[in-house]
Amino acid sequence: MATIYDIAKACGLSPATVSKALSNASDVSAATRERVRRTASELDYVPNAGARALSQSRTWSIGVLCQDASQMGLWHYLFAQVIESFKDYVEQHGYDIVFISNKVGNLGLSYLGHCRYRRVDGIFIVNADHAQKDTRELMESSLPKIAIDFEDDNIGCVKTDPDESMRMIYDHLYKLGHRNIVYLHGERGKYITESRIRALEKAAADIGDKDAMFRLFPSHYYSIEGGYDSMKHLLVATEESRPTAVIASDDYSAIGVIEAIRDAGLSCPKDISVVGFDGIEITQRTNPKLTTIRQDTKAIGEAAAKNILAQINGEKVEKTIALSPQLILGESCMDLNK
Repeated sequence: MATIYDIAKACGLSPATVSKALSNASDVSAATRERVRRTASELDYVPNAGARALSQSRTWSIGVLCQDASQMGLWHYLFAQVIESFKDYVEQHGYDIVFISNKVGNLGLSYLGHCRYRRVDGIFIVNADHAQKDTRELMESSLPKIAIDFEDDNIGCVKTDPDESMRMIYDHLYKLGHRNIVYLHGERGKYITESRIRALEKAAADIGDKDAMFRLFPSHYYSIEGGYDSMKHLLVATEESRPTAVIASDDYSAIGVIEAIRDAGLSCPKDISVVGFDGIEITQRTNPKLTTIRQDTKAIGEAAAKNILAQINGEKVEKTIALSPQLILGESCMDLNK
């Protein structure tokens, strides 16, 4: 394997100059940098990651944690797209990503232990059980870090603004004449669940219509089957006061909700309108096309990447980054005013 000394000999330069050229140092001319890089490529030179890490006090790797009880992880369109965006951005700045788990061989490492084992420079928590001991330990560590849809005193977050999102949904349904609305929310106690419930309750209160009925009903995130089962139970529980509109916890659940409506001999949207959340591509190919809130996965990934890199470089960062949602109007909502 070629070394810096081989490149120096081939170029007629000192090893120090070659090292500077490969590090894009400003005191080496562009012509010299290009000659060194071309020679390095011809000699199949590969930088020594360990030496680079020691010389620059960083490993040029960032951990990504994407695990929870739902087992969706990288199967979920939203998370996969966010990670791809994050990956693209950090790679442009010289970083690799490392997926973090607490099941590495037989080492018995926690999430933080795995981060230390890999010596990552920062951690991006995409999806995790934030109450779990290993996750808490990681969030309370001194590592540069940021999460999606969760924040506390120890960690900041990137999120699609829940207040704006839920107001868009409620106002849209209200303008269509819906006064009996149910929110099939995800697991209670989760940061994002409580944020969206508070936002929806405020949107409903701000309307000030005493005839409007807004109810909560438990469901699950990221589960077609969970959405289906919750909708079946809802139909039984509300037989005397069936809702005209249902807001699903997310788009996967919304698919199950629509299926349950059909299996009950009802129609979406004629009998019950349905709204999702996330804006995953497949829901714009379903029948009916889903009305939903689109989260900008590219912007989420890039915002998280910029935040992590700024922390690694010792810069001050915003603790909370709230991105604007987009309401996608599909065909799953009925206008009751007509």
